[in-house]
Amino acid sequence: MLEKLFITIVIVAGLGCRPAPQSPKAPESEQASSPEPMIDWQAHPAMHIPWRIFGKGLRDRAPRRSYRHQFRQTVFAPYLEQSGVRLFLAAAMAAERARSPAHARKLILRQFAYVEAFVAAHSDRYAIGRSPEQVRALLRDTDKIVILHSIEGGHLLLNNPEDAAFWAEQGVVLMTLIHLRDDELGSAGILPGAIGPIVNRRGAKRRRYGERRGLTFRGKQAIVELDAAGILVDLSHMTQTSIDDALEVTGANGIAPVITHGKLAAIRDTELAQRDDQVIELYRQGGMFSLGLAGAKLDPIHPADPSRAIPADVCRGTLEMFRAHHEAVVALLGAHTEELFGTTGPLTPAQRARLAVGWSSDWNGWLSHSKPVYGAGRCRRRADLPDGLPALDIDTRGLAHPGMLPQHWERLRRDGMDLEPMQRSAERFLQLWEQARD
Repeated sequence: MLEKLFITIVIVAGLGCRPAPQSPKAPESEQASSPEPMIDWQAHPAMHIPWRIFGKGLRDRAPRRSYRHQFRQTVFAPYLEQSGVRLFLAAAMAAERARSPAHARKLILRQFAYVEAFVAAHSDRYAIGRSPEQVRALLRDTDKIVILHSIEGGHLLLNNPEDAAFWAEQGVVLMTLIHLRDDELGSAGILPGAIGPIVNRRGAKRRRYGERRGLTFRGKQAIVELDAAGILVDLSHMTQTSIDDALEVTGANGIAPVITHGKLAAIRDTELAQRDDQVIELYRQGGMFSLGLAGAKLDPIHPADPSRAIPADVCRGTLEMFRAHHEAVVALLGAHTEELFGTTGPLTPAQRARLAVGWSSDWNGWLSHSKPVYGAGRCRRRADLPDGLPALDIDTRGLAHPGMLPQHWERLRRDGMDLEPMQRSAERFLQLWEQARD
């Protein structure tokens, strides 16, 4: 019954945000240069397999070019090739659809097969990453986009100690342990708004009765098993109590955890956000933090630290909010370098590399992306564009698809954002993967 209700909510919401048809052709202005190498820590090119409301990705016709694409296919290969992304974590998902362990495994393997078939048919432009050494060679010697398998949500996929090794054999690089609902592995952060308690009824009930909502014993075991298999463990979507439990496990076992699409509770205080001390502990253990890219998912909600409130002139729901949140993470890390490295002096290159901050697009992840900053009905008039330069499409259209990412970064750079912590993300990912495989 819950599955049917969830599908109904998705379909109704999707129908409510249908954009006007647009030309699929990407103009030359959307093909500006962007920093390289670039890593997208999570996207869903095969989301149409578990959720048919999404059109087929990669080789299907071009999607409508609108930032309002919450339940519409966004990952179109020509746009991906314009994105500047060289490492692309393609996340398969089964957690909210699977009816049994066998069904969950089948759904994931079908998504992997779809991606691999596409890569095989376009091997001149794409490759599947099988090891850090191979990926480094591909980045060095080719201009191919390297696709890496990941999984979002371990529900029904980690039923015994052998399962982690099985997923490693399939080429899985990273697994997000928990997704949208409390399950046998632990508790999920409840989405803000009315839909969250509907999707995660069990979690909402437990929260209502004041129960502790952390990791289960099986969830703690799974973290150790994934690391032993060489798979990075992602703590995104967990409650803060689950994250506390996970960090205790990773700290005791020398595991470097990651968060692929996080946000600071000091700014956006929801169950899906992370406390400052959790972010610092993540880095103290050698891990890494990445932000979701969509500005609306980073907008302030009851900030836990009013002294760090985002200024009112930062345009909500846009790339300006991504910049503000990114800079808050960088500032947080900068304020704790003595705790992290035992020094108050200048950081070495190796220490700076450990302070990389990543991002994940979450294309096809049931969300729209950043809306335009400039234009009629927007935060600013076109006449207010800085630098006296013509508007970029990103300024007046918003982040409609992957091919607009170079303009996204170029606008942020022009507006004064330091891109260096983000540019260190790909190398740091490879280091963490190497460490997990040792």
